[in-house]
Amino acid sequence: MKFWPRSLIARILLLELGAIAIAAVALPMLLTSFLRDEASRYEQRILGEQARAIAHGVTSGAEGPRVRLDPVLTHLYASPYDGRAYVVTDGVGRTFAESPYADLVPWRGAPRKGVQVAFRAGAFVGVSQPVRAGAQRIWVIVTQDRTGPGAILDDVVHGFIRRYDPVLVSILLLLPLINSALIARLFFAVRDASQQAAAIGSHNLGVRLDEAALPLEVAPLAHATNDLLARLQASFRNQSEFVANVAHELRTPLTVHRVELEAVEDPALRARLRSSVDRLSHVVAQVQDLATLEVMAEDRFETFDAGRLAQETIGLHAPQIFAAGDTIALDAPDAPVLVRGNPVLAGLALANLITNASRHTPAGTAIEILVAPDGVLLVRDDGPGIAASNPQDATERYWRADHQRSDGAGLGLSIVRRIMDVHKGRLVVQSRSGEGTCISLRFPLAPAEADVTSPS
Repeated sequence: MKFWPRSLIARILLLELGAIAIAAVALPMLLTSFLRDEASRYEQRILGEQARAIAHGVTSGAEGPRVRLDPVLTHLYASPYDGRAYVVTDGVGRTFAESPYADLVPWRGAPRKGVQVAFRAGAFVGVSQPVRAGAQRIWVIVTQDRTGPGAILDDVVHGFIRRYDPVLVSILLLLPLINSALIARLFFAVRDASQQAAAIGSHNLGVRLDEAALPLEVAPLAHATNDLLARLQASFRNQSEFVANVAHELRTPLTVHRVELEAVEDPALRARLRSSVDRLSHVVAQVQDLATLEVMAEDRFETFDAGRLAQETIGLHAPQIFAAGDTIALDAPDAPVLVRGNPVLAGLALANLITNASRHTPAGTAIEILVAPDGVLLVRDDGPGIAASNPQDATERYWRADHQRSDGAGLGLSIVRRIMDVHKGRLVVQSRSGEGTCISLRFPLAPAEADVTSPS
């Protein structure tokens, strides 16, 4: 159904507006009918009481039935006001008593039965009450004009409906507003829970949704989500512990093998074996770093100077850069560039980019580190570039342009990307074959007046 909205709130409001339209038409009609029925019953009851009061004053005499009225009734029927009249008659239409102006009332068509009967004759309503006067049966007929000044029930009904309709419509229109407010409160609670759930990642799996803030109908979903987060947290913890244990178990034999390799007499074989051990050690270190990143929490963030971080990272890796026959330079502003994050992870990301620029390029490559005032760190080299149609693909885990890469696992840039994800930063890879590679790391700037922490 194309007209049926997907929004639950829109559906509820649409149904309520339809119900209001029906109620606004049906309720006044029903109420009018009920009031008219009640008015008719009231009229019949009053006229019946008057007919019985008149019948109570009927006596039989030698000249026929006679009527002695109560003074109140005498006064009531003394004028043609609102068509009130009474007639005492027999079955053939002879009258024994009547009120003034009774000839103006269409009483002759009134039914004459053995029980009291209500009737209507045009605008007049009346009651026919049988009475025994000696051996003769007569009838007391009482009438009233519903259009007369005293018969105001119809006017009351119409006036009531005119005043009742606006009140009814106002109340009915108020209901969607109240329901909208209640639904909006539910919606906001669910939206807040959804935003809270969307902010949960591998770095903050300890966060749980607030079940108490949600309605009972939605709380089971939040409870199931919290249980899922608890299972994920346990799974990540077990995975990290497993990776850490495996890395620890591998490092010991690798260290032993590195020492034993020195006993190999063939220099070429010793170099190849040493290269294999170094590559394996590098992969083990990267795997351990990647596992650590999966559970890194944002509460370990601090403010640090990106320029100083770049300077210290270059100082740590400059010896191996120069040993590989490459050069490295730093271009940073004099003023501090304060960013917010984890300086250890940021240093690890920058170190990965520097070592990649040296490991995957020929000797003599020039590496340049630039620190921008907007919190961007650029690592640029003039090497052969990345052999991929889309250089950004190199950030995917286990990606390799060929099978001869020295790290053998394709984890370097994926670790850098994961670090930037933790920082809610951005990693951009730009490269052209034969023109070198430029990789930028955009860290979030620290707020003003933040305390500066040394990256070391």
